[in-house]
Amino acid sequence: MDLTGVKIISSDDHLQEPADLWARRMPKNLRDRAPQVVRLPDGGDAWVMDNNPPRAFGVLVSAGRRPDQLKDGGLTWADVPRGSYDPDERLKAMDLDGISVTVLYPNVTLDPFMCLVKLGPDVEQPILRAYNDHLAEFCSTDRKRLIGIGVVPTQDIAQAVAELQHIAKLGLKGALIPVAPPKADWNDPMYEPIWTAAEDLGLVLSIHGGKPRGLPTRNELAKQPGGNLVYMHIARVSIMEAFAYLFWSGVFERHPKLKFVSVEGDIGWLPYYKQRSIDISKKHGAWAGAKLQYPAAHWFGKSFFATFEDDRVGIEQRERIGIDTLLWASDFPHSSTTWPESAKAIGHTFAGVPDDEVRKIVSSNARALYRLD
Repeated sequence: MDLTGVKIISSDDHLQEPADLWARRMPKNLRDRAPQVVRLPDGGDAWVMDNNPPRAFGVLVSAGRRPDQLKDGGLTWADVPRGSYDPDERLKAMDLDGISVTVLYPNVTLDPFMCLVKLGPDVEQPILRAYNDHLAEFCSTDRKRLIGIGVVPTQDIAQAVAELQHIAKLGLKGALIPVAPPKADWNDPMYEPIWTAAEDLGLVLSIHGGKPRGLPTRNELAKQPGGNLVYMHIARVSIMEAFAYLFWSGVFERHPKLKFVSVEGDIGWLPYYKQRSIDISKKHGAWAGAKLQYPAAHWFGKSFFATFEDDRVGIEQRERIGIDTLLWASDFPHSSTTWPESAKAIGHTFAGVPDDEVRKIVSSNARALYRLD
Protein backbone atom coordinates (compact mmCIF):
# COMPACT_ATOMS: atom_id res chain seq x y z
CA MET A 1 0.00 0.00 0.00
CA ASP A 2 1.44 3.34 -1.08
CA LEU A 3 -0.09 6.40 0.59
CA THR A 4 2.85 8.69 -0.16
CA GLY A 5 1.66 12.28 -0.26
CA VAL A 6 -1.83 11.41 0.97
CA LYS A 7 -3.09 13.71 3.73
CA ILE A 8 -4.96 11.30 5.99
CA ILE A 9 -8.19 12.64 7.48
CA SER A 10 -9.76 11.18 10.61
CA SER A 11 -13.47 11.81 10.14
CA ASP A 12 -14.44 11.09 13.75
CA ASP A 13 -12.35 12.27 16.68
CA HIS A 14 -13.39 13.99 19.90
CA LEU A 15 -12.65 17.18 21.76
CA GLN A 16 -12.58 16.70 25.52
CA GLU A 17 -14.30 19.65 27.11
CA PRO A 18 -12.08 21.44 29.69
CA ALA A 19 -13.07 20.86 33.31
CA ASP A 20 -13.87 24.54 33.82
CA LEU A 21 -15.53 25.16 30.45
CA TRP A 22 -19.04 25.87 31.71
CA ALA A 23 -17.90 27.57 34.90
CA ARG A 24 -16.18 30.12 32.66
CA ARG A 25 -18.81 30.50 29.97
CA MET A 26 -22.24 29.87 31.48
CA PRO A 27 -24.48 32.57 33.00
CA LYS A 28 -23.95 32.64 36.77
CA ASN A 29 -27.52 31.62 37.54
CA LEU A 30 -27.15 28.42 35.47
CA ARG A 31 -23.63 27.27 36.40
CA ASP A 32 -24.82 24.90 39.12
CA ARG A 33 -26.88 23.04 36.52
CA ALA A 34 -24.12 22.83 33.89
CA PRO A 35 -21.60 19.96 33.56
CA GLN A 36 -18.82 20.06 36.15
CA VAL A 37 -16.09 17.73 37.38
CA VAL A 38 -16.42 16.15 40.84
CA ARG A 39 -14.32 13.67 42.81
CA LEU A 40 -16.00 10.30 43.46
CA PRO A 41 -15.53 8.10 46.56
CA ASP A 42 -13.28 5.72 44.57
CA GLY A 43 -10.79 8.58 44.06
CA GLY A 44 -11.63 9.05 40.41
CA ASP A 45 -13.19 12.07 38.74
CA ALA A 46 -16.53 12.26 36.98
CA TRP A 47 -18.70 14.66 35.07
CA VAL A 48 -21.97 15.44 36.77
CA MET A 49 -24.80 17.71 35.77
CA ASP A 50 -27.77 18.82 37.83
CA ASN A 51 -29.34 15.74 39.46
CA ASN A 52 -28.21 13.26 36.82
CA PRO A 53 -25.98 10.28 37.71
CA PRO A 54 -22.23 11.01 37.41
CA ARG A 55 -20.35 9.96 34.25
CA ALA A 56 -16.97 8.69 35.47
CA PHE A 57 -13.81 9.34 33.50
CA GLY A 58 -12.93 6.15 31.68
CA VAL A 59 -13.14 4.74 28.16
CA LEU A 60 -13.94 8.14 26.63
CA VAL A 61 -10.43 9.39 27.52
CA SER A 62 -8.31 6.21 27.30
CA ALA A 63 -6.23 6.79 24.16
CA GLY A 64 -2.93 4.91 24.23
CA ARG A 65 -4.00 2.36 26.86
CA ARG A 66 -3.85 -1.35 26.11
CA PRO A 67 -7.09 -3.36 26.43
CA ASP A 68 -5.89 -4.86 29.72
CA GLN A 69 -5.40 -1.32 31.08
CA LEU A 70 -8.89 -0.03 30.27
CA LYS A 71 -11.42 0.77 32.95
CA ASP A 72 -14.51 2.95 32.96
CA GLY A 73 -13.82 4.72 36.23
CA GLY A 74 -11.13 5.53 38.75
CA LEU A 75 -9.36 8.02 36.47
CA THR A 76 -8.76 11.67 37.33
CA TRP A 77 -8.32 14.75 35.19
CA ALA A 78 -4.57 14.17 35.40
CA ASP A 79 -5.08 10.93 33.44
CA VAL A 80 -6.84 12.67 30.54
CA PRO A 81 -4.56 12.94 27.47
CA ARG A 82 -3.53 16.57 26.99
CA GLY A 83 -4.03 16.17 23.26
CA SER A 84 -7.74 15.70 23.86
CA TYR A 85 -8.28 19.22 25.23
CA ASP A 86 -5.19 21.33 24.40
CA PRO A 87 -5.10 22.41 20.71
CA ASP A 88 -1.31 22.60 20.44
CA GLU A 89 -0.97 19.15 22.02
CA ARG A 90 -3.70 17.85 19.72
CA LEU A 91 -1.66 18.89 16.70
CA LYS A 92 1.39 17.14 18.14
CA ALA A 93 -0.67 13.98 18.76
CA MET A 94 -1.88 14.11 15.15
CA ASP A 95 1.67 14.51 13.86
CA LEU A 96 2.80 11.54 15.93
CA ASP A 97 0.03 9.45 14.38
CA GLY A 98 0.43 10.67 10.80
CA ILE A 99 -2.98 12.39 10.76
CA SER A 100 -3.23 15.55 8.66
CA VAL A 101 -6.80 16.62 9.49
CA THR A 102 -9.20 15.75 12.31
CA VAL A 103 -12.99 16.18 12.36
CA LEU A 104 -13.94 16.98 15.95
CA TYR A 105 -17.05 15.87 17.82
CA PRO A 106 -17.72 16.52 21.52
CA ASN A 107 -17.01 14.06 24.31
CA VAL A 108 -19.08 14.75 27.42
CA THR A 109 -21.58 16.87 25.50
CA LEU A 110 -22.58 13.86 23.41
CA ASP A 111 -26.25 13.23 24.07
CA PRO A 112 -27.37 11.13 25.97
CA PHE A 113 -24.33 10.88 28.27
CA MET A 114 -25.13 14.08 30.14
CA CYS A 115 -28.93 13.83 29.83
CA LEU A 116 -29.30 17.34 28.48
CA VAL A 117 -32.92 16.76 27.59
CA LYS A 118 -33.89 16.52 31.26
CA LEU A 119 -32.75 20.10 31.83
CA GLY A 120 -35.17 21.75 29.47
CA PRO A 121 -34.42 24.03 26.49
CA ASP A 122 -33.56 27.11 28.56
CA VAL A 123 -30.60 25.26 30.11
CA GLU A 124 -29.65 23.02 27.18
CA GLN A 125 -29.19 25.90 24.75
CA PRO A 126 -26.59 27.88 26.77
CA ILE A 127 -24.70 24.67 27.60
CA LEU A 128 -24.35 23.86 23.91
CA ARG A 129 -23.66 27.47 22.94
CA ALA A 130 -20.76 27.51 25.42
CA TYR A 131 -19.37 24.32 23.87
CA ASN A 132 -19.72 25.59 20.30
CA ASP A 133 -17.93 28.85 21.13
CA HIS A 134 -15.12 26.90 22.81
CA LEU A 135 -14.87 24.51 19.84
CA ALA A 136 -14.49 27.40 17.41
CA GLU A 137 -11.68 28.89 19.52
CA PHE A 138 -9.99 25.49 19.71
CA CYS A 139 -10.12 25.07 15.92
CA SER A 140 -8.80 28.60 15.35
CA THR A 141 -5.35 27.30 16.32
CA ASP A 142 -5.20 25.69 12.85
CA ARG A 143 -8.42 25.87 10.85
CA LYS A 144 -6.99 23.76 8.02
CA ARG A 145 -6.32 20.80 10.32
CA LEU A 146 -8.90 21.15 13.09
CA ILE A 147 -12.42 20.79 11.67
CA GLY A 148 -15.20 21.42 14.18
CA ILE A 149 -18.70 19.95 14.28
CA GLY A 150 -20.98 21.98 16.54
CA VAL A 151 -23.88 20.66 18.62
CA VAL A 152 -27.52 21.65 18.11
CA PRO A 153 -30.22 21.93 20.80
CA THR A 154 -33.32 20.18 19.49
CA GLN A 155 -35.97 20.64 22.17
CA ASP A 156 -36.96 24.00 20.71
CA ILE A 157 -36.94 24.26 16.90
CA ALA A 158 -36.36 28.02 16.87
CA GLN A 159 -33.33 27.54 19.13
CA ALA A 160 -32.06 24.81 16.81
CA VAL A 161 -32.24 27.04 13.75
CA ALA A 162 -30.61 29.93 15.62
CA GLU A 163 -27.76 27.70 16.77
CA LEU A 164 -27.21 26.36 13.24
CA GLN A 165 -26.83 29.96 12.10
CA HIS A 166 -24.40 30.61 14.96
CA ILE A 167 -22.40 27.48 14.12
CA ALA A 168 -22.09 28.61 10.50
CA LYS A 169 -21.02 32.09 11.59
CA LEU A 170 -18.31 30.53 13.79
CA GLY A 171 -16.85 28.85 10.69
CA LEU A 172 -17.60 25.30 11.82
CA LYS A 173 -18.28 22.72 9.11
CA GLY A 174 -21.25 20.85 10.48
CA ALA A 175 -23.63 20.17 13.32
CA LEU A 176 -24.45 17.18 15.50
CA ILE A 177 -28.01 16.20 16.33
CA PRO A 178 -28.89 13.50 18.89
CA VAL A 179 -29.32 9.88 17.85
CA ALA A 180 -32.75 9.87 19.49
CA PRO A 181 -34.63 13.20 19.44
CA PRO A 182 -36.23 14.53 22.62
CA LYS A 183 -39.79 14.64 21.30
CA ALA A 184 -41.22 13.12 18.11
CA ASP A 185 -38.83 11.05 16.02
CA TRP A 186 -36.85 12.35 13.07
CA ASN A 187 -39.60 11.69 10.52
CA ASP A 188 -41.86 14.29 12.12
CA PRO A 189 -42.56 17.43 10.01
CA MET A 190 -41.70 19.62 13.04
CA TYR A 191 -38.00 19.24 12.18
CA GLU A 192 -38.35 20.62 8.66
CA PRO A 193 -36.91 24.07 9.62
CA ILE A 194 -33.74 22.31 10.85
CA TRP A 195 -33.23 20.50 7.54
CA THR A 196 -33.92 23.67 5.56
CA ALA A 197 -31.50 25.76 7.63
CA ALA A 198 -28.70 23.18 7.46
CA GLU A 199 -29.07 22.84 3.69
CA ASP A 200 -29.16 26.60 3.13
CA LEU A 201 -26.13 27.14 5.38
CA GLY A 202 -24.13 24.31 3.79
CA LEU A 203 -23.66 22.53 7.12
CA VAL A 204 -23.11 18.77 7.21
CA LEU A 205 -25.41 17.12 9.77
CA SER A 206 -24.17 14.18 11.84
CA ILE A 207 -25.71 11.56 14.09
CA HIS A 208 -23.30 9.85 16.48
CA GLY A 209 -23.93 6.32 17.72
CA GLY A 210 -25.36 6.06 21.22
CA LYS A 211 -28.02 4.29 23.24
CA PRO A 212 -30.63 2.42 21.17
CA ARG A 213 -34.23 3.29 21.87
CA GLY A 214 -35.60 1.32 24.82
CA LEU A 215 -32.19 0.21 26.14
CA PRO A 216 -31.51 1.01 29.83
CA THR A 217 -29.05 3.78 30.64
CA ARG A 218 -25.32 3.07 30.90
CA ASN A 219 -25.50 3.35 34.70
CA GLU A 220 -28.37 0.86 34.83
CA LEU A 221 -26.65 -1.53 32.43
CA ALA A 222 -23.45 -1.43 34.49
CA LYS A 223 -25.34 -3.12 37.33
CA GLN A 224 -26.42 -6.03 35.13
CA PRO A 225 -24.36 -9.13 34.20
CA GLY A 226 -22.53 -8.21 31.01
CA GLY A 227 -24.51 -4.99 30.79
CA ASN A 228 -21.66 -2.80 29.57
CA LEU A 229 -20.85 -5.34 26.88
CA VAL A 230 -24.50 -5.41 25.81
CA TYR A 231 -24.26 -1.67 25.23
CA MET A 232 -20.97 -1.96 23.32
CA HIS A 233 -22.39 -4.78 21.20
CA ILE A 234 -25.62 -3.21 20.02
CA ALA A 235 -24.99 0.55 20.24
CA ARG A 236 -24.80 0.62 16.42
CA VAL A 237 -28.50 -0.24 16.34
CA SER A 238 -29.18 3.33 17.43
CA ILE A 239 -27.74 4.57 14.13
CA MET A 240 -29.83 2.11 12.11
CA GLU A 241 -32.97 3.33 13.88
CA ALA A 242 -32.24 7.04 13.43
CA PHE A 243 -31.51 6.83 9.72
CA ALA A 244 -34.51 4.61 9.03
CA TYR A 245 -36.71 7.43 10.30
CA LEU A 246 -34.82 9.94 8.19
CA PHE A 247 -34.66 7.93 4.96
CA TRP A 248 -38.36 7.04 4.92
CA SER A 249 -39.41 10.57 5.88
CA GLY A 250 -38.32 11.79 2.44
CA VAL A 251 -35.92 14.39 3.87
CA PHE A 252 -33.26 13.49 1.28
CA GLU A 253 -35.64 14.07 -1.62
CA ARG A 254 -36.90 17.37 -0.23
CA HIS A 255 -33.34 18.53 0.49
CA PRO A 256 -31.03 16.92 -2.09
CA LYS A 257 -28.09 19.18 -1.18
CA LEU A 258 -28.25 18.24 2.51
CA LYS A 259 -25.47 15.91 3.74
CA PHE A 260 -25.80 13.47 6.63
CA VAL A 261 -23.06 11.42 8.32
CA SER A 262 -23.45 8.29 10.43
CA VAL A 263 -20.70 8.67 13.03
CA GLU A 264 -19.10 5.86 15.02
CA GLY A 265 -21.68 3.42 13.72
CA ASP A 266 -19.37 1.15 11.68
CA ILE A 267 -20.23 0.01 8.15
CA GLY A 268 -20.49 -3.79 8.11
CA TRP A 269 -24.29 -3.59 8.37
CA LEU A 270 -24.70 -1.15 5.49
CA PRO A 271 -24.88 -3.64 2.55
CA TYR A 272 -27.90 -5.36 4.09
CA TYR A 273 -29.44 -2.05 5.16
CA LYS A 274 -29.00 -0.70 1.64
CA GLN A 275 -30.44 -3.77 -0.09
CA ARG A 276 -33.30 -3.95 2.42
CA SER A 277 -34.33 -0.42 1.45
CA ILE A 278 -34.57 -1.51 -2.19
CA ASP A 279 -36.63 -4.59 -1.34
CA ILE A 280 -38.98 -2.59 0.87
CA SER A 281 -39.55 -0.02 -1.86
CA LYS A 282 -40.41 -2.68 -4.44
CA LYS A 283 -42.57 -4.93 -2.28
CA HIS A 284 -44.15 -2.61 0.24
CA GLY A 285 -43.84 0.94 -1.05
CA ALA A 286 -47.28 1.07 -2.66
CA TRP A 287 -49.49 -0.33 0.09
CA ALA A 288 -47.46 1.31 2.91
CA GLY A 289 -47.94 4.74 1.37
CA ALA A 290 -44.31 5.59 0.60
CA LYS A 291 -44.45 8.40 -1.94
CA LEU A 292 -40.73 8.46 -2.58
CA GLN A 293 -38.93 8.40 -5.88
CA TYR A 294 -35.87 6.64 -4.47
CA PRO A 295 -35.07 4.09 -1.74
CA ALA A 296 -32.39 4.85 0.85
CA ALA A 297 -29.82 3.05 -1.31
CA HIS A 298 -29.93 5.90 -3.84
CA TRP A 299 -28.46 8.40 -1.38
CA PHE A 300 -25.37 6.44 -0.33
CA GLY A 301 -22.31 8.47 -1.30
CA LYS A 302 -24.50 11.38 -2.45
CA SER A 303 -26.21 12.60 0.71
CA PHE A 304 -25.42 9.82 3.19
CA PHE A 305 -21.94 8.96 4.48
CA ALA A 306 -20.59 6.76 7.26
CA THR A 307 -17.47 6.68 9.43
CA PHE A 308 -15.73 3.59 10.78
CA GLU A 309 -12.52 2.70 12.59
CA ASP A 310 -11.51 -0.93 12.16
CA ASP A 311 -14.38 -2.61 10.31
CA ARG A 312 -12.71 -5.20 8.10
CA VAL A 313 -16.05 -6.85 7.27
CA GLY A 314 -17.37 -3.54 5.98
CA ILE A 315 -14.29 -2.95 3.85
CA GLU A 316 -14.69 -6.37 2.26
CA GLN A 317 -18.19 -5.23 1.22
CA ARG A 318 -17.12 -1.72 0.22
CA GLU A 319 -18.31 -2.00 -3.39
CA ARG A 320 -21.80 -2.99 -2.25
CA ILE A 321 -21.87 -0.02 0.11
CA GLY A 322 -20.35 2.41 -2.36
CA ILE A 323 -16.78 3.59 -1.89
CA ASP A 324 -17.85 7.25 -2.03
CA THR A 325 -19.90 6.64 1.14
CA LEU A 326 -17.01 5.66 3.39
CA LEU A 327 -14.96 7.80 5.79
CA TRP A 328 -12.12 6.36 7.88
CA ALA A 329 -11.69 7.56 11.48
CA SER A 330 -9.27 7.21 14.38
CA ASP A 331 -11.76 7.98 17.21
CA PHE A 332 -9.17 9.72 19.41
CA PRO A 333 -9.22 9.77 22.48
CA HIS A 334 -11.77 6.96 22.96
CA SER A 335 -10.69 3.47 23.99
CA SER A 336 -11.36 2.17 20.47
CA THR A 337 -8.94 4.65 18.89
CA THR A 338 -6.21 3.51 16.53
CA TRP A 339 -3.88 6.21 17.95
CA PRO A 340 -0.88 6.18 18.02
CA GLU A 341 -0.70 3.35 15.48
CA SER A 342 -3.16 4.50 12.85
CA ALA A 343 -0.79 3.71 9.98
CA LYS A 344 -0.58 0.11 11.20
CA ALA A 345 -4.36 -0.06 11.61
CA ILE A 346 -4.95 1.33 8.13
CA GLY A 347 -2.54 -1.25 6.72
CA HIS A 348 -4.47 -4.05 8.43
CA THR A 349 -7.96 -2.80 7.60
CA PHE A 350 -7.18 -2.06 3.94
CA ALA A 351 -4.96 -5.05 3.18
CA GLY A 352 -5.52 -6.00 -0.45
CA VAL A 353 -7.57 -2.89 -1.26
CA PRO A 354 -6.42 -0.92 -4.34
CA ASP A 355 -4.48 2.22 -3.43
CA ASP A 356 -6.86 4.56 -5.25
CA GLU A 357 -9.78 3.26 -3.18
CA VAL A 358 -7.83 3.60 0.07
CA ARG A 359 -6.98 7.19 -0.80
CA LYS A 360 -10.64 8.02 -1.27
CA ILE A 361 -11.71 6.45 2.02
CA VAL A 362 -8.92 7.89 4.19
CA SER A 363 -8.74 11.30 2.54
CA SER A 364 -10.53 12.56 -0.56
CA ASN A 365 -14.09 11.55 0.42
CA ALA A 366 -13.88 13.64 3.59
CA ARG A 367 -12.09 16.42 1.78
CA ALA A 368 -14.95 16.71 -0.71
CA LEU A 369 -17.70 16.35 1.94
CA TYR A 370 -16.35 19.13 4.15
CA ARG A 371 -15.07 21.25 1.23
CA LEU A 372 -11.52 21.37 2.56
CA ASP A 373 -8.81 23.25 0.70
